[in-house]
Amino acid sequence: MTDETNPQTTLTPSQDAPETGKVTIINTEEKGTPEYGVAENLKQKWQSLMGTDKKSIEARDKKLETQIGDLNYFFENFDPKHDKKKLTTEMRKRIIDAEKLYQNGIVSVKDLIAPSSVELSMYDMKLNGMFVKSYFVFNYPRFLESNWMNQLINFDATLDISLFVYPTDSARMMKILRKKVAEMLSTKHINDKRGLVNDTALDTALEDAEQLRVDLQRGTEKFFQVGIYFTVYGETKEGLDKTCKQLETILGGQLVMTRSADFRVERGFETTLPQGKDMIEEFRNMNTSPLSTTFPFVSSDLTSNEGILYGLNRHNNSLIIFDRFNLENANQVVFAKSGAGKSYAVKLEILRSLMLGTDVIVIDPENEYEALSRTVGGSYIKVSLTSDQRINPFDLPLPVDNDEVKPGELLRENSINLSGLMNVMLGKLTPEEEALMDKAILQTYELKGITYQTENPQEYEMPTMSDLENILNSMEGGKSLSTRLEKYTKGTFSGLFSDQTNVDLGSGLVVFCIRDLEEQLRPVSMYILLNFIWNKIRSQLKRRMLVIDEAWHLVQYEDSGRFLHNLTKRARKYYLGITTITQDVEDFLDSKWGKPIITNSSMQLLLRQAPVAMERLQKVFNLTEGEKYLLINSGVGQGLFFAGNQHVAIQIIASYGEHKIITTNPEELLQMKKEKKDAAEKELVKAKKE
Repeated sequence: MTDETNPQTTLTPSQDAPETGKVTIINTEEKGTPEYGVAENLKQKWQSLMGTDKKSIEARDKKLETQIGDLNYFFENFDPKHDKKKLTTEMRKRIIDAEKLYQNGIVSVKDLIAPSSVELSMYDMKLNGMFVKSYFVFNYPRFLESNWMNQLINFDATLDISLFVYPTDSARMMKILRKKVAEMLSTKHINDKRGLVNDTALDTALEDAEQLRVDLQRGTEKFFQVGIYFTVYGETKEGLDKTCKQLETILGGQLVMTRSADFRVERGFETTLPQGKDMIEEFRNMNTSPLSTTFPFVSSDLTSNEGILYGLNRHNNSLIIFDRFNLENANQVVFAKSGAGKSYAVKLEILRSLMLGTDVIVIDPENEYEALSRTVGGSYIKVSLTSDQRINPFDLPLPVDNDEVKPGELLRENSINLSGLMNVMLGKLTPEEEALMDKAILQTYELKGITYQTENPQEYEMPTMSDLENILNSMEGGKSLSTRLEKYTKGTFSGLFSDQTNVDLGSGLVVFCIRDLEEQLRPVSMYILLNFIWNKIRSQLKRRMLVIDEAWHLVQYEDSGRFLHNLTKRARKYYLGITTITQDVEDFLDSKWGKPIITNSSMQLLLRQAPVAMERLQKVFNLTEGEKYLLINSGVGQGLFFAGNQHVAIQIIASYGEHKIITTNPEELLQMKKEKKDAAEKELVKAKKE
């Protein structure tokens, strides 16, 4: 049935045709299309059914309705995978053309990363203006040294390396080796009968084959086929040729023979792309031991067999695995501007060190370590005027394990520490005031029965700050000192350091939070906490880390700075590693204790820095202009990692689970709190329904 006013249109069924027989107009302008053929067929059948009587019209309508319904069903349920036989040549062509048109309009990842130009030759190729050449390894020496690929990985050039390992059935290899051993034994026997000179190469091959066969039989070794390929890039053809010759020389010096992928340049390039396709297929046989020497997850700079993962080596993408306790001392300093990721990096180190059995003590000035402490089941101690947890600075240190302590030795040591504490609490004391204070401290201990002759002072009750105040009040010339000390015993700061200790350092992670302390009390608190922690550390030799965040607070005061400096020098003897963190580089370096602390720290971590502080840091750490530029332009978690005399550019990395524990990003923390709240509400609703 045709619309006579428009010969280019034909009536065709709509989707509801099986129920109503309704037809709609579609465009059939293009001849040869499936729609055009169907419409023409319907037109001819319609004309053959034309009649004027009622019966003819009813028959015509009924047949047309059936045909339209069948056609509609075909359009809705057509599947080219199962109905290919029903397709005409024209319909197939139409479908293929439509599929090509659709695929051409899709933007894939390959389109996004594809080069703008590629120029191929027999020996190399030009890619986006860069010259590219590919190589494969075709022969190895009899023995491969461990980490032999290190020179290739750390080579100062742009290159991609691919390693393909194909496991081989050990049973099949056993049959081949048995046959080869039999052949070599037969050859050796024939040579002996002929009286020929012993063939050393044959003996060596026989020995190797027999040993490999035994190892495969015992299951201590497995057999593989290995392909190693690398692609070298250069800005100029001359530069590329020079780089390639250097690489061939380096590998040739280890008797590792390479060959360029001539006439297979494109295949060699594709083989080294991260798509897991070996287009060259140049294999060599290897068993487990030599194969293990090829694995490139090492760096000659900062990788060891022990320790924790600190991050990625940005020079060659190898892993920085290191144990700080293997250095001459385990101390570390961390410098970074606010938001550069210094606390994030240290918390990641803490989390991984705990898994190796290292105890960690943290002085937390901003409540950043609470979530970490709760997660790992550590102790979180809030040090503030409103807290019920107290530390008595008059507590005598415990004797060191297996050391004989002379009477009075512990008292003398703590008296010296208390004298330094009084300089922090009361301001710089004059020589006369220092002498008077020293005498008052000894009398305060004597009040509780502790003197230089006391053999076991831990059996006695320890004096407090209030006892010292009373002694000063009764001494001639001590009234001024007593008045200045009164604010710590009866005044605004009373209670925090004037009561008996009720805090104990357990194992695992212990965090002292001093966020809620007044600014005036922070230096005093840091001094007392460090002394308290030091006494506990000395009493039992164990692998520990002490983390002091915002250490610039401590070094800006004479006595606390000296105490921290002495701590960093003595920590090594007690298996302790001290980590000092600061973002105020200028304040830290301006202190006379700042640079000595850096000197006594074998590890340093420098993350993103402000340009203002870079001049000082460059002089202290002897940084090059390139390293200076790197620190200024580093992203979050990027910087320089120093260990002894070696240093590399580092990228701090954490797993998803670690990140959730240690992050301090406000947006992420709010999102996690929201998720926890939603989960709790869902559990509550579920519980109510049950």
